[in-house]
Amino acid sequence: MKSRFVIIISLIFPIFGIAQNFELIKPNVAELNAELKKTNYSQDVTYLYLNRNYKTESEKLDVKKYDYPDYSICAFKQKFEHGIVYSEEQCREAGGITTKLTLPKTDKKSIIQWVELIFKSSSMDIEHGWNSEKTKFGPTDDGAGCYFEIKETENNTEIDMYCGC
Repeated sequence: MKSRFVIIISLIFPIFGIAQNFELIKPNVAELNAELKKTNYSQDVTYLYLNRNYKTESEKLDVKKYDYPDYSICAFKQKFEHGIVYSEEQCREAGGITTKLTLPKTDKKSIIQWVELIFKSSSMDIEHGWNSEKTKFGPTDDGAGCYFEIKETENNTEIDMYCGC
């Protein structure tokens, strides 16, 4: 009886003891770039990537609209499969776009690669690079461009992004 208990515990324990990291689907740079060109770069590349690779699990939530003529959406949040949450805000005049991507705990090496491929997909001619801890990616001159910051929490990996002047 005791040996059966030990065998059962030894078979079940690894299931709970090993944390599984979520792995993002690699962005297809050529496809994303072609799609962005078709839309005249009017859509955020991260949102485009999510829609091409993951099922949505909610409508757009927390929607905010501009106060002028067309009253189009300037901020929202949306949930995708695997617990992915995307939020976007660009309500300020000439304020750029701020996005946040919340993912299940993800391997840092794959996040770094993902950031580089997403950046490459948006075809910006400004030189970008990583800080020494590989937590921040942005213009090497700290000027206009896209900024990415990777943050780790106990249960999630978050990527804060800002593109603008």
